Amino acid sequence: MGYQHSQSKNVSLPRRRIVLDAVSAIEAPFHGGGSFYLRVSALGLVALVAFGVLGLRLWSLQVLQGPRYLNAAARQSYRTVELPAPRGAVLDAKGRLLASTEGKLVLTADSQTLGEVVDGQWRPTASGRAALHRVARLSGETVADFVSRIRASLVRDRYAPVEIVPTLKRPLAAYLSERAEEFPGFTVADVPTRSYPQGALGSEFLGLLGEIGPQQLKEKRYRWAKPGAVVGTSGVEASYDRLLNGGLVQGRVRVDSLGRPVGRLTETPGPPPRSLQLTIDARIQRAAEKAVRDGIADSRRLGYSPSGGAAVVLDAHTGAVVALASQPGFNQVAAARDPSYLSRLLGGGGSVYNQATQGVFPSGSTFKPIVAEAAMQDGLISPSSELACTGSLTVGGHVFHNVEAWANATMTLSTAIAESCDTWFYRVGELQYYRLAKGDLALQKWARLFGFGHPTGLDVPGESSGLVPTPAWVKESQHLPWYEGTSITLAIGQSFLQVTPLQLAVAYAALANGGTVVRPHVAKAVLDPAGHVVKPLVFKPVRKLKLVGLQAIRDGLYAAANSPGGTSAAIFSGFQPTVAGKTGTAEAPPGDDHSWYASWAPAGNPKYVVVVLIEHGGFGAEAAAPAAKEIYEALFPAKRP
Repeated sequence: MGYQHSQSKNVSLPRRRIVLDAVSAIEAPFHGGGSFYLRVSALGLVALVAFGVLGLRLWSLQVLQGPRYLNAAARQSYRTVELPAPRGAVLDAKGRLLASTEGKLVLTADSQTLGEVVDGQWRPTASGRAALHRVARLSGETVADFVSRIRASLVRDRYAPVEIVPTLKRPLAAYLSERAEEFPGFTVADVPTRSYPQGALGSEFLGLLGEIGPQQLKEKRYRWAKPGAVVGTSGVEASYDRLLNGGLVQGRVRVDSLGRPVGRLTETPGPPPRSLQLTIDARIQRAAEKAVRDGIADSRRLGYSPSGGAAVVLDAHTGAVVALASQPGFNQVAAARDPSYLSRLLGGGGSVYNQATQGVFPSGSTFKPIVAEAAMQDGLISPSSELACTGSLTVGGHVFHNVEAWANATMTLSTAIAESCDTWFYRVGELQYYRLAKGDLALQKWARLFGFGHPTGLDVPGESSGLVPTPAWVKESQHLPWYEGTSITLAIGQSFLQVTPLQLAVAYAALANGGTVVRPHVAKAVLDPAGHVVKPLVFKPVRKLKLVGLQAIRDGLYAAANSPGGTSAAIFSGFQPTVAGKTGTAEAPPGDDHSWYASWAPAGNPKYVVVVLIEHGGFGAEAAAPAAKEIYEALFPAKRP
């Protein structure tokens, strides 16, 4: 049986195309109609307006408001800090610099690099504490001091650099600068600070600077200030702070997205400050300070125990203060360089007390010319009146002694002043007591008119009022009646009388110039940065007194310094120009007597008033008068061939 082989072929079947044909068509009524085209046009218009608004907004953001948003972005990447600007200079009457501004090297720290704020208080991180320890070992400071300074600074301004080493020595500054990468978070900076080209001269009137306090921030004159600002705290630095203070200048520091500083601080300098010229003559000031020290030394050599002293040199006609010295004093140079200087000074028994304007003392016999003028004004005596000068005067069973126990003479006013007879003035005090018992307080009235018992108006803060006692004051404060002996001792500058050296200088200026009570002042003019006078400072007199018998007082003061028997003739006889002056020896138990000298020169044409006090220095002629002579030698240097 065999198989039949059949050959097969591939067959291609035709493809079937499906075609959809519309069975019918219906024309919609809106196709091709006006309503259709209106809707399409409206939609296109809406799209066009939308794109137009978006385009205008984009143009506004990029073109019109671009600078504003650029500044906003910059503010987010930078923080503004306020830093103290340099202060204006202080010059003396001859143009010598007394106080200026110089750069001081400090070490600043970045608080956010070294630590973080936890529960509202800054704390150093572990690495930050290690870095602080390293710097502390190099600088001699303590980590605790660093931490407290950083915390205090953050309260004022979290972005301002923190001065953790306020005074950086140059070798250490160079070491830290050269190894800046080894001390991340620390920067050596140069900041403005007060400098004193004349050295430690004039602390009595220049004053100190310090950080503004909470009470000062409330004052109207410190509206510009913020916590941490540096202002004057005493002297002309305080009185003329508004003029001298450069205020605050702005600086910028770059920060990251978390507000952490990442760049260096850059400052925008402000306009240069104006300067203040004083009436002080640095040469005379130096001589006055030396004279007071010499007077203290002379007193010690004589066996007394002086505790300080003061000197005032005043223009007799204008009240311009030429010199104002006080001992013990303080060193404003050290105070500017070392923040701990003042605390150490005060802790060691030192003082920043100005004896010339704040110290109050019984004036002793230097008060006698005022007593004489009040008595003549009240008609109790005349320039030619003669009273007895005896060794003592007994009143109510109490014996009041004269310095010269052997005295027994009749004297006029001029002689009584020249020889400083106490019993002569005791008798004047008796006469004044009888008037006072009837309500006539002529001595108190004239003492106040001469400038005692209230501030003189000096343009340096902190001036004492002193005290001119009255019966009402004695009754209220001492719970005592006004005895006859109270008037008697007041007539020689004792009793409860308290005066400052400056008040005594103002009173003697009125005697010297014919009755004008000047307002003492140390400021002379405001200067521009180039040193030109912008505004002269004028201080009008306080009052004009019509004095009687003034020539008799002047004759007595001249004789006291130039005639045989005068209390200071041994010091000033033959001195040129001639001096008119009065010694004073004021009892001050339990210590030694205060030594006073109040004077002017030239005697016939007064130019300067000089008052010297050596506290507990003994007799006026022993310490104060020689010191005053030193000052006159500086005021009127001898002419050389």
